[in-house]
Amino acid sequence: MNMTKKGGGRHLKRMKAPGYWPIAKREYKWTVKPRPGPHPIDKGIPLLIIVRDILKLATTAREARRIIHEKHILIDGRPVYDHKFQVGLLDTIAIPKAEIYARMTSDPMKYLKLIDIPKEEVSLKVVRVRNKVAVRGGKIQLTGHDGRNFLTEPGSELAGVRVGDSLLIRVPSQEIIDILRLEEGALALVISGRRAGRIGRIEKIGEFVEIKDFEDPNLTYRALKESLIVIGRETPVIKVR
Repeated sequence: MNMTKKGGGRHLKRMKAPGYWPIAKREYKWTVKPRPGPHPIDKGIPLLIIVRDILKLATTAREARRIIHEKHILIDGRPVYDHKFQVGLLDTIAIPKAEIYARMTSDPMKYLKLIDIPKEEVSLKVVRVRNKVAVRGGKIQLTGHDGRNFLTEPGSELAGVRVGDSLLIRVPSQEIIDILRLEEGALALVISGRRAGRIGRIEKIGEFVEIKDFEDPNLTYRALKESLIVIGRETPVIKVR
């Protein structure tokens, strides 16, 4: 009985893994269980699965763990050696030795998808502001969709950022390059629902956000604010498709 609890705590049954994980559900009973981190457990892909099943750098979990433990893999500019680390929306992956540079983005079929990006983009990331609070010392704290925090003084330009706006930052330094407002005319990436993965221009903001598709001007749709990440004005500031 105790052994069962221990195994279930350290591992995850493949049949219960998110459907977008690229693993064979019936081939084996267990798969790697993500470690709690900046992204919710059901909104990311463990690094081991990315190395073995997506990038095909290994054929077994043991080989994947060895590659990861060598600390050659950078997530958002920082070396990660935990094979259970959860890679989530808009995180960047760099493996310079293999000349691999990629970003996790939204996808209508798989929910999350890893795409190739130019080497010069691997230090750029867009973060959606999901929370804004006053903290001790009179400062204002902004929290991004990936769990990172930004502190600022009242009255600063950053203090004027609202929940739903995005920040274009440089990783890993967290230098803020630009503020992307959730406003009419802005470009947004849809991150959930049947339009997930599409880019559209915001036409009107109300209870729902009305969007005109960036690639198909004849296509319009509505989305919740929470299902959008602003990624630019005239054109996307990062590659997301």
